[in-house]
Amino acid sequence: MQFELGTTRIFPCPICKVDTPHTVKARKGEMYGIICTNCLGGAVVSDLDLRIYQIKWEEELQAILDSLIEHPFGDED
Repeated sequence: MQFELGTTRIFPCPICKVDTPHTVKARKGEMYGIICTNCLGGAVVSDLDLRIYQIKWEEELQAILDSLIEHPFGDED
């Protein structure tokens, strides 16, 4: 599966050092050119690195959402 140009993926920015959405701007083989939506810094990353980080981020987000469902704010238990 390839990432389409113009889509965004969460990735750790090598410039501003935070996990931010990055827009996919170019692809050559299994390498992608991405642009940070926070600082506009660019990076070249492999398909595998981009995919692994996205999966890791989605799993962490799902765990946070699951914990909010199990223990909603204001729950006095």
